[in-house]
Amino acid sequence: MAYVEVFCLLFFSAFIFHLIKRPRIGLNEPPLAPYRYPIIGHTYRLLYDAENFLKECREKYGEPFSLYVFGNVRTFKGVDSTPEVLRNSDVFDHSLGINKTFPFVAIFKKFADPERSYMSRVVHEQISGKISVYTSRIQKELVSGIENFIGDCKEPKVIGKIQETMSRIVAKPVVNVFLGEECAKFGDIIVSFISAEKALDKMRFAPKFLLYIHHSLYKFVAMVPLKFGWNPMTQHRDIFVQRCKPIIEERICKNESGTDVIDDNLLNNLFGSIYMLVFAAISTTTRAVSFALFEQLQIHNESNGYLSTEDVHKKMVKLNCFLKESFRYSSDIAMLPHTVVSNSYTFSNGITVPKGRDVYVYSQDTAFNNKLYGETSNEFQPKRHITSFSNGKTVNSPATKVDRSFIIFGGGKHACPGRFFSVNEIKICLHKLILKYNIRTESGKIVPSLKISSVKIPPIAGLILKIVINNIVHSAYGFENNMTYYSLSSVKI
Repeated sequence: MAYVEVFCLLFFSAFIFHLIKRPRIGLNEPPLAPYRYPIIGHTYRLLYDAENFLKECREKYGEPFSLYVFGNVRTFKGVDSTPEVLRNSDVFDHSLGINKTFPFVAIFKKFADPERSYMSRVVHEQISGKISVYTSRIQKELVSGIENFIGDCKEPKVIGKIQETMSRIVAKPVVNVFLGEECAKFGDIIVSFISAEKALDKMRFAPKFLLYIHHSLYKFVAMVPLKFGWNPMTQHRDIFVQRCKPIIEERICKNESGTDVIDDNLLNNLFGSIYMLVFAAISTTTRAVSFALFEQLQIHNESNGYLSTEDVHKKMVKLNCFLKESFRYSSDIAMLPHTVVSNSYTFSNGITVPKGRDVYVYSQDTAFNNKLYGETSNEFQPKRHITSFSNGKTVNSPATKVDRSFIIFGGGKHACPGRFFSVNEIKICLHKLILKYNIRTESGKIVPSLKISSVKIPPIAGLILKIVINNIVHSAYGFENNMTYYSLSSVKI
């Protein structure tokens, strides 16, 4: 009898929960796709088959459309309504949406205010705005990193986890630019940058499935270490202070009393601000380089391993176009969650989303849209972004330019301010790697990216690298003298 009572109680509780959480869709709201199971709704398909499921919903219901994910309604916007969301940042709060999928604010609020608006301005003016000053330093550090973590590869060398290797390579130029050449000499600071990014990345992905039960549950589990006093950033703060405080003191002036103006609050703010940028810089750069290395093998395979002079000029020298196509092809299925913070918002097509609704960018609807990229939108074509010819020279569409057809860096006034630095670093890194090594997968086949729900991650298959012998390069690639004509002018933004 007790079992029957327990069962009835559980059933009654589930029914009440369903009544409370069932979606209530207004007349002018985006259409809600039908679902079979109460409470669970579309959770399973979005978690395990997001690519096909979102494509089906887009074709059936147009856009924007809504899904019911474990008690919450989520709206997905496609190519037509995405520009409206990115332009209206006073209505659609990206930082609030991001904090639901990754509790960035809770991790860094101990050190600095993660929502300070001046950070974007600093990155835009002091880093991206001075990229010509940093290019030679970035190049020097990347060459050093490639030598240290990959080596000469006179014999074929297998790199098992290319993304981890790339994070080690790009960390030093990030230190050099963000903290200065003095700090780039300290190995523990470089290790700190790498391990901090890795720790945050683990926190971002480990309990991902909990988002599909409820974002509050995900946030609670992700923040358990913080509740017990363990913050992955604390140890890095100590290293930062030890190495950087003396350098900072040399750079700034003394106040009128002659005492140092350096205090714990200032150091905390500097540390928090810099390490937030470090996470973004290393994470996005290594992800992009890893994807690009696998995708450049498609060019290699199409040419049977031997590139003609025409191939070199149109495929490899136009590194900007190749990189932009790599960004497009490897874009997440859905990304950039925004939360509606005004009372409501009505799109130009008359559809309204209410306050508090989480609105996701269905990015693949833009990245693989036939209206924008033609019937070959599902193909990887490195020459796609060569837009015109002028005086015998090709004119590229910059990989840093955001528009309605290219939203990998967001859009509007909140477009990623560090994209100029990131793209410049990626170009130089690819330039060095492609010229120095023959690269292939262990299987010899193109390896597809991995998908975790609506997020793509680079393949985990190993890459085999072997140094290019100059005389072989000259004959196979048709170089007239040497490789100097493929200079850094081809990787400048």
